[in-house]
Formats: sequence, C-alpha cells, structure tokens
Amino acid sequence: MLMLRLAFRNILRNKRRTVLTMLSMLGGYVLLVLSLSVQNGSYEQVIDFFTKDSTGHAQISEVGYQQRATLYKAVPASDAFYQQLTSLPLVSAAAPRIKSGALAYGETKSFPVQVVGVDAQKEAGLSFLAEKIKQGRYFNAQPNSDGYFEVMVGAAVARQLQVALGDELVLISQGADGSLANDLFSIVGLIGSTESLDARTVYLPLLAAQNFFAMPGEAHYWVVLAGNYRQSDELTAQLNQWLADRPELEAASWKVVSEEFYKTMQADIEGGYIFYYIIIFLVCIGVLNTVLMSVLERTGEFGVLKAIGTSPSRLFFLIIQETLLLAGLSCLFGLLAALPLNYWLASTGFALPEPMEISGVVMAHMKGQWDLAVFVEPALIVIGSVALIAVFPALKAARIVPVDAMRGL
Repeated sequence: MLMLRLAFRNILRNKRRTVLTMLSMLGGYVLLVLSLSVQNGSYEQVIDFFTKDSTGHAQISEVGYQQRATLYKAVPASDAFYQQLTSLPLVSAAAPRIKSGALAYGETKSFPVQVVGVDAQKEAGLSFLAEKIKQGRYFNAQPNSDGYFEVMVGAAVARQLQVALGDELVLISQGADGSLANDLFSIVGLIGSTESLDARTVYLPLLAAQNFFAMPGEAHYWVVLAGNYRQSDELTAQLNQWLADRPELEAASWKVVSEEFYKTMQADIEGGYIFYYIIIFLVCIGVLNTVLMSVLERTGEFGVLKAIGTSPSRLFFLIIQETLLLAGLSCLFGLLAALPLNYWLASTGFALPEPMEISGVVMAHMKGQWDLAVFVEPALIVIGSVALIAVFPALKAARIVPVDAMRGL
C-alpha cells in the first residue's frame, strides 16, 4: 500500500506530462474499443447474413454429401421429421432444400443454372429470399390456375435468357431415378443482381423440385438455424446426437459447409489486427518516452533511496506500479468516453458511403458490437503493452549506482 501511495504521488509531480501521457493511452484505448466494435460488428452482420441466407448455422444431409454433393444423396423431408427436428432445444428454425443443376431455356436461348427447391412457407421464416426479390413477387407453393408451378430466377438467368415476369421457363435435367427431368414453369419473380451469389439460380417450390427431380418426400439437406451463429458448434453436436439412431445422416456446421468462406473471414479478422498493432506501437512509444524522462529526472532521488537501503526490486516495481496506475486510470476514463460512443455504434450505426450487397440483400448500415469483450480486451492490451514497455526504464532505475546518481544533487 505504501508503494502504491508513493507511485500515486510521483505521477502527480509533473501534472502536464501525466495528463499528456494519459491522453495518449486514453485515445489509444477508445480507438481500440471502437475499431474492435466496428470490426466484430461488421463480421457479425456479414456472417449472420451469409449463414441465414445460404448455409444456415448447420445442415443435415446424408453422410458424404458435404464432401461430394450428388443428386442421389437425400434426406427425409416429411412433416414428422420437421416436427422432431424443431422440437430440439437449440433449433429455432429449419427448412428442407433440394439443390442440383439444370439447363434452362427461354424462347431462343439456353443457359446452365442451379436449381434450388425450397419450402415456400418455411423458407420465408428462415432466409432472406423474399427480401431479395427486385421485381415481381414471392412464389406460391402450389401450381397456378394454368397448372404450372411458379419460379423465381436470378438476374443473370433473366438477362442471358432474355426473359421477364410472366414468361415461361423450361428446365431440363436428370431425375434421381435416372429419368429425364423436364418441365415448364412460370416466372413470377426476379432475384438479386448479376453480382449476387444466386445470380444463376432458379428457385422452385419444394413440391415442384421434388416432382422435377423425382424425389417424392425427400430433399438434399435441411438448413437449421440456432438463436445465433455463435451456437453453431453446439447446435451441430446436438443434431449429431439426435441423429445417432440414423447412421446414414449427419450434421455439419456452416464452417464445414462453407469452409472457404469461413477461412476467408478468419484471415480477414487476423489482418485487422495489424491496425491494432500500429495503435499500440504509437501508444507505447509515447509511454516509453514519458517513463524514461521520469527516470532520468529522478536519478538523484533513486540514488538516495538506494543509499538508505531500498532494494533494486522495490525501485523496479515502483516504476512498474506508476506506469500501471497511469494505464489503469487512462482505461477507466477511456471507458467512460467509449461507453456512449460504442452504444451509439451498436444501436444506430452509421450509413455506408456505398451500400454493400450480400447474397442479394443490400446492407446500407454498419453497426458495432455491444459486448463486454469489446471493452475488456483493449484494456488488457493497453495495460499489458504499457507494463511490458515500462520494464526497460524500471530496470534502468533498479540498476542505478547510488554514488554516481547523487553526484548531480
């Protein structure tokens, strides 16, 4: 306690230098909090958009489907299976999908497409499919009055085939039973843009896809959502436990289903830390300069302390305590400044100069993350870095020779 009081008294000796040093650390802390908040918040938004719209937080498929997707690997798509699946504690939503390739024909042109069959009702509560409609409307699950199923097509499909709302679309592919699959559909919606992930996709109602690919009562996989993408690993474990009596089926996390996207996100996150290192480096340079100046100015004082019996270790820890006290107070005041700023970032966010399109959904606002880690991690980084940088001045003070130090008094 005595050393702490002494450290506190020492940092108040030169108030101007103390304030400037604290402002440097305070600014670094606030900048780290806001940067980490924006980075984590933006990644959360992107991953949340991607998983909800594309992969789900987990998928249930036949064993081997994730390694090599084929038309012939299927899972049950019955109401009974759905009821059992959604009764699991972590499952908040689920929907079956059929996914395969086909050749699409307009009046005069053909174009290879990806066909995705979805349950119109279940998909509406799970993904952003309805929000991606740029023209037209969401399709009906049952055939129209003319007996044709309705489809929604990606922007690239519409452009290549030169088709519009109300036009007919012919699809030709192979059925799961080996037969030739071909049928006529009515276009009721245009999806996304030519740059979106589903630009080459044709969406069919699940029943239409089951009839087309000769897969009655089946789908290729189930898309499953938990409350949050962070629960994906826990959700996957629970699903695999539930599927224990169905050895032909397995569950996989979105990290496995879309491994390339996951690795890209991880690499991008790691790349963002370079900015943090620069901030910490600048803060540490300022702190090192301040502490070194303090030690040099007090050389005579340290010489007297050593002459009356103060051990080198006590002098060493005195300098460390002074530095940590400065860092702790800076982070405390920085927290008071960062709280309202990050609250605004997390609740309101800011408009992007150029809105981003993710899977056909426009994201015009970027929000931060309101999480304890956003405030704690920068504090630990600042305090830890400052403590490390103070070791050299502290060693210098501890190694002072009393006779040499007191010559300047």
